[in-house]
Amino acid sequence: MRSFIAINLPDTIKQEIGEIMERIRCAGPPARWVPPENLHVTVKFLDEIRDDQIRPVIGALTLAAGEHHPFELRLGGFGFFPNEKKARIFWIGIESGFETLKALARGVDHQTATLGFALETRPFSAHITLARLREPGPADRLAKAASHVQYLSAMIPVTQVDLMRSVLSPKGASYSIVDFAPLRPAPRSPLSP
Repeated sequence: MRSFIAINLPDTIKQEIGEIMERIRCAGPPARWVPPENLHVTVKFLDEIRDDQIRPVIGALTLAAGEHHPFELRLGGFGFFPNEKKARIFWIGIESGFETLKALARGVDHQTATLGFALETRPFSAHITLARLREPGPADRLAKAASHVQYLSAMIPVTQVDLMRSVLSPKGASYSIVDFAPLRPAPRSPLSP
């Protein structure tokens, strides 16, 4: 099973970003745009895992998630990997909550490494992929169109991390949640009933 670990976005946020993509996609070079229902923040890509690895992976996720209280993310700002002149990926970034997300990703990386998954060698770069350009190259028109969009999402509560299944087909990828690990509940106030 091809899989990855992610934070999924609320449907309202997916819809907002989907509407933005519809408005600006005509300005871009040929690209494969991500369907709004597939929008997510990748925490770690695992690639192929066997069925007998699912429980241990969820165990590792539970340990990593248990180190963090629920937190919030806010999305905003567009960019390209590796850059606008040699663009391959068009993305929307994380405006707030990045440091907590980075710490969570580091924990997931270390816990899954105990199961034999390779540690990440690249710095963590939290983003939501919007499009994959068919050929790397300049994306000036798309960058200009995106610069006219003043998008800042509502705060997005993060209460769990999800183990995702990715099924590839000629129409593109489809994702589904296999299981999840909750973040550690926030401590209760002594004044709470």
